[in-house]
Amino acid sequence: MRIKLLYPFVFLLSVSPLIPESLSLYKYNEKYGLINEERKIREENKFTSFIESDDYLICCLRNVSPQFHAYNKNGNKEIDFDAIAVKLVTENIILISDFHDSYYYDLKKKEKIADDALYAGEIQVVFAYDTKDFEIRNPDGSVMKKNLRECGYRFSEGLMPIKDTDGKTGFINEKGNFVFECPIYGFHSIYDPKIHPLYDFEFSNGIVCVPESESSFALYTKDGRKLKTVRNSRTEQRKFTSGYMLISTVDKAQKQYAFLNYKGENAFNQFFSAAERFINEYAMVVVDGKDAVINTKGDVFFCADFVSE
Repeated sequence: MRIKLLYPFVFLLSVSPLIPESLSLYKYNEKYGLINEERKIREENKFTSFIESDDYLICCLRNVSPQFHAYNKNGNKEIDFDAIAVKLVTENIILISDFHDSYYYDLKKKEKIADDALYAGEIQVVFAYDTKDFEIRNPDGSVMKKNLRECGYRFSEGLMPIKDTDGKTGFINEKGNFVFECPIYGFHSIYDPKIHPLYDFEFSNGIVCVPESESSFALYTKDGRKLKTVRNSRTEQRKFTSGYMLISTVDKAQKQYAFLNYKGENAFNQFFSAAERFINEYAMVVVDGKDAVINTKGDVFFCADFVSE
């Protein structure tokens, strides 16, 4: 499912004949680069920013043409293009703003998408400006659920979080029926209504992290069983990636990061001063003030070591 939102985005097709491999990011000297599962550098640390879609890493080079480079996560560079800005819409759809126009682009199909075709045949989440509520529409355009105070961006593993007009919160299925109720923290100011859903969290491997307060969240299964409440922490990503959820402590003075497993445990019994979520085999972290990556086993590798190899 793709959400019906309008985010404000020339491309040269190029396919690299690389042997398929799993790509991850690393950071060194304030620039990003790409490594494979053996920590061999595939692109040196030259990128200034990146965007991650479901299947692609889009890396940006400032003041260089082409500015944007899209790599699939099997190691192939597929597209180069120039743009003023690029934003992820959903899954593998991006919105490209160049000097003359803005248009949607499908990274998988390698083609532009017309506005009226973007959501055709899919479940849509739409913001109703007259009532300032959300509604969920079926692929045929009929309304599945309406007058929602809050909801998710899309269904994940067949479920979506919502808050109805009665204040009831929980998860519904693709027929619009409640599967289970649970407390969900978070709301928009009625004086400053937003046009995007607030409930930005999804299931992964049958587990979802749901905010219960400003400083706690709970893990639930798809049948509504509450596994655990994690206190004095917040989630830092929409769903688990590579089996882990990046979280942060609520202490702003000494904010730290950790990785939770599906049981809600600090998987590596370690906190980091900075961290990013897992992308394939590795996650970027800072240990003792030094840039590093951590793998899914909890092994830490300092970037300076493999950059100098």
